[in-house]
Amino acid sequence: MELTLGPILFEWKRDELLKFYDDVAGMDLDRVYIGEVICTKKLAFSSDDIQNIAKRLENSGKKVTLSTLAVVSNENELDFTRRLISLPYSIEANDMCVFNMVDTSEREVFAGPHITSYNVPSIEFLKGVGVKRVTFPVELPRDAVAYNIKNTGIEGEVFSHGKVPLAFSWRCYTSRAFGLNKTGCRHHCAKYPDGMELKSMNNEPVFTINGTSILSADIYTLVEFVEDLKEIGVKALRISPQCKNTAEVVSIFRRRINGELGPKEGLEELKKLGGSFCNGWYAGGAGKDYIEKVLQF
Repeated sequence: MELTLGPILFEWKRDELLKFYDDVAGMDLDRVYIGEVICTKKLAFSSDDIQNIAKRLENSGKKVTLSTLAVVSNENELDFTRRLISLPYSIEANDMCVFNMVDTSEREVFAGPHITSYNVPSIEFLKGVGVKRVTFPVELPRDAVAYNIKNTGIEGEVFSHGKVPLAFSWRCYTSRAFGLNKTGCRHHCAKYPDGMELKSMNNEPVFTINGTSILSADIYTLVEFVEDLKEIGVKALRISPQCKNTAEVVSIFRRRINGELGPKEGLEELKKLGGSFCNGWYAGGAGKDYIEKVLQF
């Protein structure tokens, strides 16, 4: 089973990004996704930076895949996507327009978690246009993942740790919070390297605001279910980067995959890093809940 690191979903400064990927080169990962999924306004590094990072990661023994925008809504975003996929690496498509831009007979193209690969017909369609790997939508329950893998033979990846991207908009939530619109962006996202917390009137965390996207308030984790994920045929587990403790999370999941750490031990190690957790979607329940490993599927 592979362990992968997803694209950074938040706005970090260029020096922070470069330092982070220097550290990633030393992490025990099989594949690293780099690129921009949320908003081109927050891209802190150039195409040359991306290529330099990719080369360093490849030299450290990792596969590199470029992740594209989840919502392509205008010509500038189309141009950005074209420039990104012109680089000589495999591509993770998060918007269907990418399949019109890439020859899948010449390049590896994967379907990211923001492509609606919910069922067998949709996956068979993606296979028909050359997709070999699918990262399932984050809200898909365990039984649906198992059914889709069994009935399509697709190489499946599952979002396994991090704040869950829930929805996207053409408008910018963060700019709106500061009385601005998207075109008046002043990069307020950079003040919140793990997103802006949104609370209810009872002061309870509800969501995380991140530019044009909304994420979960809690950290989604399947650390207790690694063996079950292997059993249903999942080929890769994805960790979504956070500004702190990504290396520690990678180490915990690697030890879980290798059988060096049990389910409860893995969860306890994560708890030491701080934060609250959810995983309810995996069992087909409410996404905000945390389902204990004792649950029988």
